[in-house]
Amino acid sequence: MLSGPLRWAIILIGAAIALNYIDRGAVSVAAPLIKDEFGLTNERYGVIVSSFYWTYVPALALAGWLADRMSVRLLMALGVATWALATIGMGFVASGAVTALLLLRLLMGLGEGVAFPCGSKLIARVPEGARGLANISLSGGLALGPLIGTLAGGAIMELWGWREMFIIFGAVTLLWLVPWWLARKGIEEGEGRGEPVGSAAPLAQVLRQKNFWAVTLLHLAGTFPLYFIVGWLPLWLVKARGFSIVDMSLLTSVFYIAQILGGTVSAWAIDRAIRSGGDGSAWRRWMLFAAVATCVVGLMLLPDIQGWPLLVTVIALTGFGYGPMPNLLFVMGQTMAGPASAGRWVGVQTSLGNLSGIIGPVMTGIIVDAAGYRPAFIVTAAIVAVGTLVFGLVVRRVEPVRW
Repeated sequence: MLSGPLRWAIILIGAAIALNYIDRGAVSVAAPLIKDEFGLTNERYGVIVSSFYWTYVPALALAGWLADRMSVRLLMALGVATWALATIGMGFVASGAVTALLLLRLLMGLGEGVAFPCGSKLIARVPEGARGLANISLSGGLALGPLIGTLAGGAIMELWGWREMFIIFGAVTLLWLVPWWLARKGIEEGEGRGEPVGSAAPLAQVLRQKNFWAVTLLHLAGTFPLYFIVGWLPLWLVKARGFSIVDMSLLTSVFYIAQILGGTVSAWAIDRAIRSGGDGSAWRRWMLFAAVATCVVGLMLLPDIQGWPLLVTVIALTGFGYGPMPNLLFVMGQTMAGPASAGRWVGVQTSLGNLSGIIGPVMTGIIVDAAGYRPAFIVTAAIVAVGTLVFGLVVRRVEPVRW
């Protein structure tokens, strides 16, 4: 259902998302070492994690607008080059230079803001019965990145150190620019240059849609658990449970492997049902409710679990339940916006949705300092549950808006 060049362009987008999450998550993998070397409290560490989103959030909205107006190929290349160089710079920060660390995180956020709007602009033109699996390039990369970053980052830190980890990750990201720049045919085909797709709806009209605000709230609530896991699970395993860096890397990787499996299985099931004549809206809604329920149960159980076998099982359950969420967020935004308006809709949706990246790490740091890790797990579970409930009450049908 997809041409070879367009499929290749979407695969490259998935690789960029994976690199995106490898680079942004590297600070969490290195957290036990960075906190000690820089003398950071949990709250100050939360500010460092959060600072990435101070630029990332507005960059998402800007990139969504630009993706509807300029070459996705050029916009994506500029963003990737920016965040790759900032990642390399992290490896050269002097001990105690917290301000430099923060400024580089701001630069990373600015560059990484292009990825999801550009990817959604391409994928919005994929036929309905294949759009779920096409979005695995986004949601799969979102899970694969932290998985690779956790395992490879742990190994690199054991061999050389945390600074070398940032330099290596940034250099690999720069190499991605070569195949991307050569993939002109697939990107331009994805931009719909061969056939007209209509003009994009004005941003003001997008903001008047109640479904836009419902899916944006869901995005805010739905990304909260991911940023909690990325930012705090490694620290919890090392500081609260006493695991080594290697054991922490292995345990954290279980979540990401389960997330990839959960997202892929759910996307395959929904696409197959749609091709067989099923109601895509109903399938997506019920898959969302089942997935969130599973994730919430896992988050509630996790802080009290003892022993390796049970701990691995509950981490896997939480990841598998969370897996469908990122995919559904992008599919629902793309579907409701339509191809012409997908860039700006998904750009603003992800921008506002990623406010959880600003709020979450700092809030979690305050909770951990005041009351320990267990309340932080419970608050995260409550946020995703409430956001899903509100979405379910407002959005009765996931279908294109009649602009």
